[in-house]
Amino acid sequence: MTAAPLLPGPPGAFPPGGPGFRDPLTRMLLVNDGYTTPALEAIVDADLSVRVGYQHAMNATELPSTVVDALSVSAHDRVLVRRSRLVHGKLTVSINYVVAASGRAEVYGVDDSSTPIGRSLMSRGVAQRRRILRVGLARWPDGRPCAARAYVLHLDQPLCYIRETFNPSIVSPEHGSHLAEDLDWNDEPDSVHPGAQ
Repeated sequence: MTAAPLLPGPPGAFPPGGPGFRDPLTRMLLVNDGYTTPALEAIVDADLSVRVGYQHAMNATELPSTVVDALSVSAHDRVLVRRSRLVHGKLTVSINYVVAASGRAEVYGVDDSSTPIGRSLMSRGVAQRRRILRVGLARWPDGRPCAARAYVLHLDQPLCYIRETFNPSIVSPEHGSHLAEDLDWNDEPDSVHPGAQ
């Protein structure tokens, strides 16, 4: 496997929310501008695989403007929406929500449901950088707060918007009281059309 070089992000790319978490490992993971899969594999000391639960194309108009603007797509463009989990056996380590411009997704293998996105890019030797948009808390499926981050993965242009939520039994969500518990990220289609699925 060829390691792809990381391009530097723009100055001030890291939001201040990362330091609000008490655990240094959580802070490191949330502001990491490298590939997430190898970092999580190091934390759990095991190889991870991807399980894609949902992947389909839709019009960009169905998404909130924050995601459309971050991807530099127009309202007339098609996007690929993917929901996946990084797992080791039955253990879910992270849950990921991904939106990518359809054409770019196909060129760079983001649409490959058998491989984590980072691993697909590394195998192609693609240089990438991440612009972190938000670091904070989200809700794990069982209702517990969990650490999360959202970023745009850039190549020569934005490739995809990714929100990662981390299993709170693995990545501690413990935080200082100054970290707001706004658990709604407003980045999904139902943020535009409440109740739509």
